[in-house]
Amino acid sequence: MRRALIHAAFGTVAICCAAWAVSGWVRLQHAGQVNQAIAAAANGTNASNAANAKTTGTHEDRTGDDPPQVQLARATALSKAGAYDEAARLYNGLIHEGQLDEFGRTALFDLGNMYLREGSGEGGAHAARSLAMIGEAKARYRILLRAAPDDWDARYNLERALWLAPETPSALDTPDVKEQHNIKLRDPQSQDLP
Repeated sequence: MRRALIHAAFGTVAICCAAWAVSGWVRLQHAGQVNQAIAAAANGTNASNAANAKTTGTHEDRTGDDPPQVQLARATALSKAGAYDEAARLYNGLIHEGQLDEFGRTALFDLGNMYLREGSGEGGAHAARSLAMIGEAKARYRILLRAAPDDWDARYNLERALWLAPETPSALDTPDVKEQHNIKLRDPQSQDLP
């Protein structure tokens, strides 16, 4: 009886160890596939697709079945290749404002950085577009800071964006209506008139 109990316990432990090893192997295989897809995105396999998307307006839509790591790497590669619209689409696909996970926060930060680079790099010829891009960057940093107030990189970049395109309070732009209507007239019976 005692021997059977020891063999049963040993068998249970062996089965648990085997299940743990199999799950580790499956996770390792998945991580290898993700790393290969990230390397393919970073090495320019998708940079040629980005150039294609920029010139022809078509792009293979394989992002639906890709893990978030691959979508993030692909968006970064597209951003570096200059396909900002496609990169923004991929970044926005990772952002779910109701529930910002690690990839959503990273996508918000990278999207803000892309808009800030795009806005600060154009110069005076496209001042209105630059201001719009910097405004988009500020909006992304603010959304990120609402979700993660301790993100100091986002705080720094928001400060930089505010330095590039300062915001003026609306109270300074429009006069106070109450002050405009509080005009005091002299009494016609005033004694100090000559």
